[in-house]
Amino acid sequence: MEADIGAMPIDSDRANPGDSVAPAMASAISIDAEWLAYIGLALLALFLRITMLDSVPVSDAEARQALHAWHTIEDDAPGAFATSSSPLTYLAQLTTFSLAGANELSARLASALAGLALAMTPLLFRDSLGRTRTFVWAVLLSLLTTPLAASRSADGASFVLLFTILAVWMIRRYWYSLRLRDAYWATAFVTAMLLLSGPAGVPLLLILLLAGWLAVWRTALSAPQRLELPGDDILQMAVTRAREFPFAKVLIIPFLLVATTATLFMLNPSGLSTIGQLFESAISGVFHNRSASGARLGLAVLLLQEPLLIIFSLGGAWLLWKHGDVTYVDRFAAAWAALGAVGLLLYPGAGPADALWVVVPLTLLASYGITQLLVNRRVVLLWSASDENEDESQGESDGLLYTTQYWWAKWAISAAVLLCLFILSVQFMQVARLLTILPAEMTVGELFAFLADPSQLRLAQGLSLLLASGVIAAIVFLLVANFWGLGTCLQGAGIGYFVFLLLSGLGGAWQAAVADAHYPDGLWRESAVSEDAYLLRDTLFELADRHSSGFPALELAIVVDSGGIIREDGLMAWLVRDFPNARFVRAASAADGQAIIIMADDQVQTAAISGNYVGQRFTLRRKLALNEVDRWDLPAWWSHGQLDADRIEEEAVVLWLRQDVYDGATLD
Repeated sequence: MEADIGAMPIDSDRANPGDSVAPAMASAISIDAEWLAYIGLALLALFLRITMLDSVPVSDAEARQALHAWHTIEDDAPGAFATSSSPLTYLAQLTTFSLAGANELSARLASALAGLALAMTPLLFRDSLGRTRTFVWAVLLSLLTTPLAASRSADGASFVLLFTILAVWMIRRYWYSLRLRDAYWATAFVTAMLLLSGPAGVPLLLILLLAGWLAVWRTALSAPQRLELPGDDILQMAVTRAREFPFAKVLIIPFLLVATTATLFMLNPSGLSTIGQLFESAISGVFHNRSASGARLGLAVLLLQEPLLIIFSLGGAWLLWKHGDVTYVDRFAAAWAALGAVGLLLYPGAGPADALWVVVPLTLLASYGITQLLVNRRVVLLWSASDENEDESQGESDGLLYTTQYWWAKWAISAAVLLCLFILSVQFMQVARLLTILPAEMTVGELFAFLADPSQLRLAQGLSLLLASGVIAAIVFLLVANFWGLGTCLQGAGIGYFVFLLLSGLGGAWQAAVADAHYPDGLWRESAVSEDAYLLRDTLFELADRHSSGFPALELAIVVDSGGIIREDGLMAWLVRDFPNARFVRAASAADGQAIIIMADDQVQTAAISGNYVGQRFTLRRKLALNEVDRWDLPAWWSHGQLDADRIEEEAVVLWLRQDVYDGATLD
């Protein structure tokens, strides 16, 4: 039931019933243990976001963001001037580049720290959610695939969601207090989300406004039954709060915040161009798809990489309704998640990191269900009709004894479920690898006839073993449920799946951001920068050691190609950022005769240069579109990102050295 009606009839400050998980202890000890847990979680989240942050070269999208800051610092930097679409990312990179130089770590550091702050924002709602649910929510935001992978990319998505949560928290505070100070802060956070974080803030604000209205409307509908109040009273109070908001007094906040932040306290007036670029990118996202294949990348990431989270959130929403613990915040989260999914479907410009539109509210809903899994409920002992040693207060009913003595049962079951999930996962991945050999045009009906072939014995055995393991696991679950009770078994299975969710989330994020970051997956990386990009940059510095005493003073001619392999405002400009004498030319003929030439691996362009040259080929990118993954490749691609190399398209460049330069002649 919702409480604190007088202060806010559409919210609740009551502690969550999941707080009964831990035994009662002294207040000081309890607080110390809780904050130690948060410190440990924050350190783990920071480690996962910072470790090997510079192991992968920046993508083309990240390069365009970073080049704006670098060109602001170095006027003679090569390449065309690019305008960042995230003012806060631009400001952060301007600061880190000035202090630590331009590199992948300094380019992504601010986004990683914003992701860490986002993971800790549940603490703002601790008083209303309770200790256990708040911590579970923080764990989910710290370790799941989407928040972790998004925070390791410099695209502004983490900033958008960070200020979204801060704005929701402060608006809620203003509802209670009606203080002008809270109205100022709420306006500042909304401004930061909309105007300073990234293009995704514009469509997300529309989603949040509609979600807030739907939550109020749904609260008003349920008010007569749940609150014994007329629904019109709640609607009227919401309208009154909106009308009483001091818009005239806070109107100056957006102007001051934009002027001081985007321009770095008026030290860099050109920073205002990032605001215009933000809106231009947001509007272009309505008409232009982020994916070359036409896929909705944000929705695909949500459905393919967070399926367990969706299940947990649906379970949490059902338990909230069943227990009567639904608050306005929960209704708002449910509406936000539903409308966010619709937004990911309808907004073509949503990228993979924009799956956070839905993931963040889903984690809030899932946290309630997970908290209920941790509660020590009384176990039904079906094998004993009576027990003289049990306290009478625990009671007996129809020969069944209820006790909390066997609280450990759900943990034992969860360990067994987790082990079973690992076994099934390994078997599934083995079958998935074998399925990749099947022809793309083969139907499911033809598959059974194909399995009869003796040459496909391994695939047939793998499928049989996977099916048998699933059936045996289901039978064992039913037998254990008959022994310990269905409720205890469901709790244990839920805990096992929760741990599996966290471990798979960590693995998925690490695979996407580090382990397989040089290979495209069609989701986070339709175009993956190859490890050869670093090799090309190192080769240029080796040439600088030979011909310019270690100073990056080489004269480079870089040929821009129509296919987009080499662009003036993309990856290549970032790789040669320390070489002020590098110049981009529009045709290969303009570079003919130069000592050092970089051009796309193209026969037509190669034929345009004359003379004796020695070249080395570097793979710059690997590309994969989601629609190129056929039905039989899907299991292997989904489970461990494995695909046939023939499906991956490579883009390469060639570093040409004039023969005399290669032989060691001094450059003029």
